Amino acid sequence: MVKRTFLHALTCSLLLFCAPLFAVEDINRELREAAMVGDPELVEQLLARGGNPNSATRFGKSALMFAAEEGNDEVVMRLLERGADVNGKSVAGCTALTFAAEGGYGELAALLLEHGAKSQVKTRTGWDALMIATRYNHLQVMRVLLAHGANVNTSDKDGMTALMTAADKGYFEAVQLLLQAGADTYVRNRNDATALMIAAQNGRYPIVKLLLQHGASVEAVSSDGATALFWAAGGGHAHTAELLLDAGAAINHQSTEGATALMEAVNAAQEKVVELLLKRGSDVALRDKSGKSALDYARQAGRTEIVRLLERAGKK
Repeated sequence: MVKRTFLHALTCSLLLFCAPLFAVEDINRELREAAMVGDPELVEQLLARGGNPNSATRFGKSALMFAAEEGNDEVVMRLLERGADVNGKSVAGCTALTFAAEGGYGELAALLLEHGAKSQVKTRTGWDALMIATRYNHLQVMRVLLAHGANVNTSDKDGMTALMTAADKGYFEAVQLLLQAGADTYVRNRNDATALMIAAQNGRYPIVKLLLQHGASVEAVSSDGATALFWAAGGGHAHTAELLLDAGAAINHQSTEGATALMEAVNAAQEKVVELLLKRGSDVALRDKSGKSALDYARQAGRTEIVRLLERAGKK
């Protein structure tokens, strides 16, 4: 009986001790929810009741991040005024600024930057606010970030820059904005590919033209020795390939394995590109390190019409 009474008293004491902790955690949870739905008055009330502006979920997502994610400017302002850490990071490395960038909230991004937000902070995947804004083509956010000194040549873990991302997705205005801000067209990703190669692979004709006008090199090669012309040929983009040739791309350049743009086009069954390259003087007699020519590859793959084109060109 004495033992049970003692245990009962101990349990009650622990509950009394923990009750305030539970209450505070409830307030903090409500604070994050109020920030997410954009209720500034409730946010103020919860902060006055002891809510912690920097409290976060088990994933490290704070009230400020929830507010920024939803574009709740007024809530963000009130949290900042009450001491919220503008550069606090979640477990995934996200910040209020990266959430604002993802949502396309330009004015909110400016507010955070004016309160000391660091634009160079990267998420676990290696993306910073500028890369995220570029990925979603949020031009207003990009302008704000660049105006506040964001690194225009920032890159992720794969070496992909904001310029490469914009070129890959076909965001002409974003590419234009980045180039005007001084983006380097010579920067390479993990495969030594440039923005020009990536744009060429996807047939982004206007972007390829813009990059060339800003000094992108048609002679640059990726890790396997391929030029932008190879990438355009393999992707089946005849107009883009012609643009590169007009810009001085070497039509008979051979990769580290001896492949040519013509072989790339043949192996990708890109008949129109094959026709273009033959018309522009591609050497059908060239062979790669395995000893095969473009015609050998065409015959091996049973590409009848391409075989005819190559045989006709070989007789000239």
